[in-house]
Amino acid sequence: MVSAVSGEIDNHIIRELVRNGRAPFAQIAQEVGLSAHAVAERVRRLEARGVIRGYTALIDQGELGRSLGAYIDVRLAPTTDPDTFERLARSLPATRSIAFVTGRFDYIVQLACEDAADLDQTVRELRSRGGVAATETRIVMRTIEVPR
Repeated sequence: MVSAVSGEIDNHIIRELVRNGRAPFAQIAQEVGLSAHAVAERVRRLEARGVIRGYTALIDQGELGRSLGAYIDVRLAPTTDPDTFERLARSLPATRSIAFVTGRFDYIVQLACEDAADLDQTVRELRSRGGVAATETRIVMRTIEVPR
């Protein structure tokens, strides 16, 4: 069971960290009305409880030459081992995330491709080596980030 975050102050600290994971404790302290030491202690407790699992950088895939975003819905063949598919999908350079889902398809694979040829090659690779029965590909027109 997921534990709830205790208190409005912890929620406020989390919001500040989501907005800027590199924010100094002193800056967060000003926002939430505590000392920097108190904020640091609360963050350590949130990390120990597993509420805060890590910190990450937000990457502009376009700046890295991967400006074509796509989602591939994947239905595996009945005999395909999901672990085998996941290993292959994880190994492809364009893959950004893999979600096991309910519904008509088994997985949604999020991609960041260099261009249409890279997308085509990635889909072909999944189909030929991934034990895939069917795919449906959607190209991302724009993305709206919603920080929480």
